[in-house]
Amino acid sequence: MELNLKQQQLLNFRAVTISDLNAVTSLYQQHNTAISNTNFKFNHHFGLPLYVAEWNNEIVGYSYVVLVNPNDYCLKTNIATAYSNEPINKNLMLKTEYFFKKEWQHVSSKNLTIAIDQLVKWLNNSIS
Repeated sequence: MELNLKQQQLLNFRAVTISDLNAVTSLYQQHNTAISNTNFKFNHHFGLPLYVAEWNNEIVGYSYVVLVNPNDYCLKTNIATAYSNEPINKNLMLKTEYFFKKEWQHVSSKNLTIAIDQLVKWLNNSIS
C-alpha cells in the first residue's frame, strides 16, 4: 500500500530531539507493557533514539540503535499500533539508515555504548 499525496503531506521524518523524549519513552513503554510498574528503570535495551516519524505533527514512531554485542549494532523501529504500517516503517528505516551511516559510521561501538549508557542514566535520573 503506497501513501497517497495527502497522507505524505501529513507524514514527516526527522532526527530526534530532546523535546521528543517524552513521546519516545511513552511509545517504548506502550510496546513493553511488562514495564508499566512504578519502579521501572530504562536499560541498554532502550537504545539510542535516532529518528522520529510524525503524523500531523504527532510523534507516532521512532527508530533507534542498540548494540547486539560489543562489535555490532542493530537499527530498529517502534511504531504506535494505530499507525503501524509498512510504508511508515520502511520510510523511517531508510531515513534512519542514511542518518546513522552519515553520523555514526566512524564512531566506535564503545562510543555508542557510552552514548546509550549516558542517555539511559539521564532518563532514569529524570524520572526518579
